[in-house]
Amino acid sequence: MRNESDRPLTGFLGIGAMGLPMALRILQSGQKIIAADISPAQVDKAIHQGLTATINPAELAGASRLFVIVATGPQLMGLLESDLLSESTTVETVVVLSTVGVDVVRDFARQLEGRGIGVVDCPVTGGVSGATNGTLSLFAAGNPDVIGAVRGSLEAVGSVRDCGTRIGDGQAFKIVNQHLAASHLAVAGEAMALAAALGLDPAAALELVGSGAGASWMLTDRGPRMIQHPDQRPVQTRLSIFTKDSALVNEAAQTAGFNARIMSVVAQQFQLAAAAGLGDADDSAIVDLPRGFP
Repeated sequence: MRNESDRPLTGFLGIGAMGLPMALRILQSGQKIIAADISPAQVDKAIHQGLTATINPAELAGASRLFVIVATGPQLMGLLESDLLSESTTVETVVVLSTVGVDVVRDFARQLEGRGIGVVDCPVTGGVSGATNGTLSLFAAGNPDVIGAVRGSLEAVGSVRDCGTRIGDGQAFKIVNQHLAASHLAVAGEAMALAAALGLDPAAALELVGSGAGASWMLTDRGPRMIQHPDQRPVQTRLSIFTKDSALVNEAAQTAGFNARIMSVVAQQFQLAAAAGLGDADDSAIVDLPRGFP
């Protein structure tokens, strides 16, 4: 495979809340990049920030490596039938940044291998702040040579965590991470709602417990948005992402024959929140569930 410096163009599919700052960091590292998204608003936003962007993913087919951060497994698998990865594509490597599950990414990689395209299984964690600041953790699994060819781009957005050579293990590590992240987020929301039910000032409760033994990264990061009025919360990560991820954790646990009792309850909370119409709200809106939603 060619060295990264020999590859003139990087494609980046999915420039939403996390994808856009990641693509911008790759651009700022000196690489030539073109991005695509189905949202015209996100494309316009990207262009205004100096990124070459399009609403037509097929225009990324001229890139030599492709970074993908789509929302679901079916969306990822759908790329196999798209013009983007057709027989005429110049893409040599696909980096899957999405959390889609072990079996999905293995099936995806297996089919691309038959086309001579390498895959890096590389889900990320760290939220919008991590994507913006370049402090994400990237759970990278796959052929070391394939990972090495894109390492410079990965390091532009965060720290690469070596998860071994087996495709799917990056997803497995991310599933463990999402077990913790979803649980911490749900518990933080319930705790802040409890503070309000006890008649405490939410801001004071956040300040006082946020530096104690019960604190978590989720409380520190989402807490300030939890205490805002729902109409004033910026949407950084949609709650539906955790609805999807908590279900993935449960599915992976069941496949492994593991009884994830706590996650079963957490997943139910996110499902209830989504059913109550909070799916497109910021994930900090989980705080609203015990305040009056079913």
